[in-house]
Amino acid sequence: MFAVSQPPGFPEALILVAAFERPIYCVLPEASVRGPFARLVARSLGIIVWEDESASAEKDLRAASKVLASGGTLLMFADRGPAPQDACDAVASTAVSVVSEAESQLAGLQVTIHPVHLFLPVPPSKSRESLIYVDSPLARPADHGDDEVLALDSTLETRFRENAFQLPPPDLGYFLGDLEEVLRASLQDDWGARPNWKQDAEGFVLSRLVAEWARQANYLQPGRLVTLRESLDNYRRLQQQIALRQLEVEAAGSWLHSGLRRALVWLETLLGFPIALFGLLNHLLIGALLLVAGSFKKNRHRTRSTEWMIRGAVVLGCYALQIFLVAHWWGRAEAGYYAPALLVSGAYLGRFWWLVRHQTRLLIISFNIPSLASKAQRLRRALLAELDQTLAVYEERAGVPQ
Repeated sequence: MFAVSQPPGFPEALILVAAFERPIYCVLPEASVRGPFARLVARSLGIIVWEDESASAEKDLRAASKVLASGGTLLMFADRGPAPQDACDAVASTAVSVVSEAESQLAGLQVTIHPVHLFLPVPPSKSRESLIYVDSPLARPADHGDDEVLALDSTLETRFRENAFQLPPPDLGYFLGDLEEVLRASLQDDWGARPNWKQDAEGFVLSRLVAEWARQANYLQPGRLVTLRESLDNYRRLQQQIALRQLEVEAAGSWLHSGLRRALVWLETLLGFPIALFGLLNHLLIGALLLVAGSFKKNRHRTRSTEWMIRGAVVLGCYALQIFLVAHWWGRAEAGYYAPALLVSGAYLGRFWWLVRHQTRLLIISFNIPSLASKAQRLRRALLAELDQTLAVYEERAGVPQ
């Protein structure tokens, strides 16, 4: 038997059936195989559909046990079985019931049970790779009986908790801490939007239900937990980006809060761009020669005065060459206009570079902060909506009263 540490699902069953070369018979609950097409595919693949009614459940139990008794390979998912269980973590009872029924027909032989760990990426994760890890078989005692069945149930659940794809305990703790912070921030924003609301969300902590779900999902559905972790990381990175940009804007000084100064910076940026572009085109040859000469790199063999002499010689030589070529092709009058324009555009190119780095960039950043904040709120709402949906499924499976 392959006992999969994953809640039952039809897509998961198709992936596992395709992954193994040997014929495999899967057991799925009726709720996982919905629609006539899915039932047709399940029937063609030999999937045993577990009915909800007790009489049908016993019939399906015998059918699954017969596969093992006849030497076949059975694949079962983590499930609580047809009978209600007292513990929410009793996820191996169905597989243990099938094994016990099959071994009663095997005249003393034992079923070899391999725990299987499955990692399936869940949207909106960008990962598209499904991973399957077949663990070593369970070590089992030779005797049978009720104690051996309970021990097998406990052993299989323990191996489920050792999922190869789960988050390490420190990372799970960080995830719960970050999730608590996001939930508290969402609650604070919701209360802050209400008029005359005085209560603070600082004293609120993560509920025990969420902590129990995260602990169980870490070994039963690591793909979903990793997806939530990725969404949470994306939200926190965006929050950090917003905070850094706000810090830059606040440190810029009072000019950024003056409408006149902001308008002048925009105006100079727009009007100065053609001049700076003209200067850049006229200084491309100078930049290329200085790059080849290694003037932009730190050279320990040259003194500072030598470096500036090289730069000055290159600039003056290129200026003389360019003015000579303009005079040769278009005449001396045009060269007379070109020479001061060359000097002015070169000087303004440095001014424009400073303007873009220190003022225009801050203007763009200040305009983008509100849109980034709206994006962060959308990410947080999507994250919390996904969390609510996941917790609703968990509450339904665990039998938590609404």
